[in-house]
Amino acid sequence: MFRRQVLRAAQAVLVAVLAAAGVQLATGAPAAAVRTVYYDASRTGEFRTNFDQAAQIWNSRVSTVRLQPGTPASITIYVDDGWPRAQPTGLGSGRIWMGRTAVNQGYDRNRIAAHELGHILGLPDRRTGLCSDLMSGSSAPVSCRNAYPSSAEASRVNSLFAGTLAAPVTGATHTWDGAGDVGPTVVGGRPASENYPFMVYVSGCTGTLIKANWAVTAKHCSTPSSVRVGSVNRTSGGTVVRVARAVNHPSVDVKLLQLASSVSYAPAPIPTTSGAVGTATRIIGWGQTCARPGCGSAPAVANELDTSIVADSRCSGINGPYEICTNNTNGTSGACYGDSGGPQVRRVNGVWNLIGATSRAGNNNFTCATGPSIYVDLPSIRSWMSTQVGGLPV
Repeated sequence: MFRRQVLRAAQAVLVAVLAAAGVQLATGAPAAAVRTVYYDASRTGEFRTNFDQAAQIWNSRVSTVRLQPGTPASITIYVDDGWPRAQPTGLGSGRIWMGRTAVNQGYDRNRIAAHELGHILGLPDRRTGLCSDLMSGSSAPVSCRNAYPSSAEASRVNSLFAGTLAAPVTGATHTWDGAGDVGPTVVGGRPASENYPFMVYVSGCTGTLIKANWAVTAKHCSTPSSVRVGSVNRTSGGTVVRVARAVNHPSVDVKLLQLASSVSYAPAPIPTTSGAVGTATRIIGWGQTCARPGCGSAPAVANELDTSIVADSRCSGINGPYEICTNNTNGTSGACYGDSGGPQVRRVNGVWNLIGATSRAGNNNFTCATGPSIYVDLPSIRSWMSTQVGGLPV
């Protein structure tokens, strides 16, 4: 009897201490306690109900953490007229701004709220362009109304709060429109061994020149006002050209950029087929060269990696007829954040031919190069590309 009273008293003291920090243990939890994280949405005006609904969405999908309104809060939410953004200060703590700019553009309120809460729960942006991925954010179409995390996203949050995954580094601000975000480059590669004339730097992403006045990149990348063409150095050389317009493919992760003027650099030819399993290829791009999200800045000089095409069965969620599963060389090297839209090339009669554009990880892992990568198979949509640009070079 006395022992039970002592245990209950000790538990009450522990709960009170954690409450003072804005984080409490849910009562009635089994040995692996659920962590309760309190949020304050009193400053969000017309968006208060959206954050309450977003919290319930997360509560319905994860088991190691529970979001609950209350004070003292470890998550404080505001509203302003800018872009939605989140600034984590720790796992389960930070600040969120519900910016009206995205709402005015037609993005779903609940999806925005759930996405920003996802950052505080330890998830980075992953601009796959897929509506099914909550953390794809603004890279998914405005018509996307999905506010639920994918099973991979929910699983990662569960692992983070269970302590089976290391908590992410905090301090960065995640912005809904992706401005300033570092998107996928090459891990385990080497600085470019030649000055590929078809390289295009696309402001945080990578692209490829396919015609004198057209480039290709990933649809999930933001459309820049200008690009640098013809240099493997993203800060110098080549030619800076204004972007006149962008054309998105209706289904795959491809965007065409029409340049305001033609350049004299040789574009990369697109063959009729990408190649069979085992075909030797090379990937090239700018961005962080370490594997974890946000672990480093983009290099000035593009990196390259020799790799190969592997069986579609090694990539999760691949669209076989229109995408390529590309090997993570030695199990440790491959595409990463910032390489998005960048070229996958192969030698044809001594000339680099463009067969792929970087899209996303093939194993749903936020740490790069832990599995093969998925590239859009450009030969499979060559006729569409040719129509859009008024005829591709032979």
